[in-house]
Amino acid sequence: MHQHLNLRSAALVLSLFAALILGSTAQAQVTIPGTKVMFFFPSKWSYLSTENVDKNTQAYLYYYSEKPVVVDGDTTLPSLRIIVRKSYKASVFDYVFDRYSKSPYQSLEDYTQGIGLPASGGMGYVGAYTNLTDQKDYQFRMVYFKVQNTVVEFRLESVREVFEMMDEEFVAILNSLTF
Repeated sequence: MHQHLNLRSAALVLSLFAALILGSTAQAQVTIPGTKVMFFFPSKWSYLSTENVDKNTQAYLYYYSEKPVVVDGDTTLPSLRIIVRKSYKASVFDYVFDRYSKSPYQSLEDYTQGIGLPASGGMGYVGAYTNLTDQKDYQFRMVYFKVQNTVVEFRLESVREVFEMMDEEFVAILNSLTF
């Protein structure tokens, strides 16, 4: 009887331990592939896809999946896009200019120290644009930084109507970046 009770207690402890481990996976640390850069999602986000842009550039896409976000009857998906370009010898500022010239936006705020940036050498933005395809306004937080010869664009975005609701989440993700 005593041994049966100890086995039952041990099983309960193991079940609780497994639940603790599985429960923490929603907030697991994510490493950006090809780098040592890591970050956390404070709530539930899901991986969507990886796109190979060219031989040196990959894009990793995630979306917010904690709960549905509905605006005017339409479900919207706040997203994270991470672009990693290896073997990049120019400066972060050159990369920012190149990306901006291909995909312009309205800068609402820019900074070189603070939210989501390494100690030096990066740039951050709060920006907005109108998507001409779906005629919706979008707002985002984005940082660019370089680790050795790899430049990273880290962009959290939503439709403008829910940006304020998502901004605390976006800032938490950016502030969890470790280099």
